[in-house]
Amino acid sequence: MARPSPDRGPPGLDRRLLNRRGFLTLAGGGLAAGLGLPSGVRAGATDAARRRFLFIHCRGGWDTTYVFQPNFGAAGVDMEADSVEAEANGIRFVDAESRPLVRQFLETHGASTCVVNGIEVPSVTHERCSRIMLTGKTDGAGDDWGATLAGRSASPLLLPYLVVSGSAFTDQYTDRVVRVGSNGQLGALLDGNALLRSDRPVNLPSPGSTSRVDAWLSERAAGLSERSPMAAAFARAHADQVEFQEWGDTLRLGGAPSGCTTLLNDAATVLDAFEAGLARTALVEYLGWCSEGWDTHSNNSRQGLNFNELFDYLGRILADLATRTAASGAPLADEVTIVVLSEMGRSPLLLRGEGRDHWTFTSAMLVGAGVRGGQVIGGFDDGGYGLGADFASGDATLDGPVIQAANLGATLLALGDVDPGAVAPLTAAVA
Repeated sequence: MARPSPDRGPPGLDRRLLNRRGFLTLAGGGLAAGLGLPSGVRAGATDAARRRFLFIHCRGGWDTTYVFQPNFGAAGVDMEADSVEAEANGIRFVDAESRPLVRQFLETHGASTCVVNGIEVPSVTHERCSRIMLTGKTDGAGDDWGATLAGRSASPLLLPYLVVSGSAFTDQYTDRVVRVGSNGQLGALLDGNALLRSDRPVNLPSPGSTSRVDAWLSERAAGLSERSPMAAAFARAHADQVEFQEWGDTLRLGGAPSGCTTLLNDAATVLDAFEAGLARTALVEYLGWCSEGWDTHSNNSRQGLNFNELFDYLGRILADLATRTAASGAPLADEVTIVVLSEMGRSPLLLRGEGRDHWTFTSAMLVGAGVRGGQVIGGFDDGGYGLGADFASGDATLDGPVIQAANLGATLLALGDVDPGAVAPLTAAVA
């Protein structure tokens, strides 16, 4: 099956005007192709303009002392028993025999990994912290980093911002978001099974009738294609819709598989879309080992299970990524940046129930394309608060600005060839 080819459409037509809402209007609501128009990477585009982003949100608040925060000897921080400070590829981390896959990942991929420590998120509620961490805004609505990167891309795509799981935040770029749905609703819409989910009897057209309708639409679209730019766009959009329905059969859009794990399946869906040139950004939520969560107000040792499994999955995702080729013909790994974050941290001192409360400082990881790896940017003081940082060198300082979520987001925008505006990016993180 041929993949969507780059920049299709008649000369002079601004295909960005044909977003989902515009195409539904053009088609009279009769087609299900309200997902935009596909386009591959622009010829001659910069590496940053081609970059794609997979966001993995570890929702619930991870405990940075289990991996990112080796504050051994600090009176204000309770470190896990039997854990030690270690280093791999220039990254200082917390090592433990119970988490061998963290060490394995950093030994294998640390050179392409950048850890950002001491990010301030000024709230202690999950929803508000998620909004701040993903949008950089402490008040009001705003687009998250995935929506902004997709919305300000020069190449419109069928699935600009693919939300496989988790909560996305949009404002200006709402029409760039395509949600798979927790039960695979997008896949069901594409293959027609959504009609069978009704609690009322449904009389579906026969396969022969459906084929005749498709043939008529194709013939009609072909007849219109020479009349005007807009008619030609309609014809192209119809062909794209047919092609996208075929791609839907291969994109694993059927929802989560049974069992404990969904991250690998969700990531594979994203990489399928990236490889096909259908999406620029994607969001996946990871809820920890068997989805038991990161919000450990008691039994904090569950954090260890979560981190060990998370780093195992990250290694497998990178191994999968290394086997794929982008629509541009380059290795897909050269175009994909993976962003791993949690909306908050956990308090540095343990509670009576061997758990930890919400905390307003956290960490994030950037892995892959465009990232200057083998380093840790920022840090934590002896009380678990974020230190200042030199944004150019990445060094933790006592008098520099504390890293905010907006600074992390500005870094991602810079990685994606989008002007971060007045907010300073962490230039040390950009290769």
